[in-house]
Amino acid sequence: MKLFRFFQIMTRITLLSLVYINLQMQIFDLAYEAKKKEREIQRITDDNSTITYHILTLKSANHLGGKLLSDRTDMQFLDKDQIVRLETPPSVKDQSKAIVLKKDEKNPSGILSFFSLKSQAEAKPIKR
Repeated sequence: MKLFRFFQIMTRITLLSLVYINLQMQIFDLAYEAKKKEREIQRITDDNSTITYHILTLKSANHLGGKLLSDRTDMQFLDKDQIVRLETPPSVKDQSKAIVLKKDEKNPSGILSFFSLKSQAEAKPIKR
């Protein structure tokens, strides 16, 4: 009877050991999968930043200007001598200053201006 009881206990201990080992193997397997996924995420993030950099480089004004000048050789960038400056009449200057002053007086500043019930844009005819 004691031998039979011994085999029962040893069988139970063996089964519990196998279950424990199986769980530990699953834990290690999940850890290895997580490391693989972290490496893949890092690689994809690096690829994304590289592609974003290339897109921004292709959209840059310098690249577009260089491409435009290489395609059409008769075009060139403006020099300082080729810039035309126009003088505005004094009446236009005075009107623009008056408009700026009126805008500053009407619009309340601060957070409460967001809650104001008045319309922000008003159309008025210009008298000439």
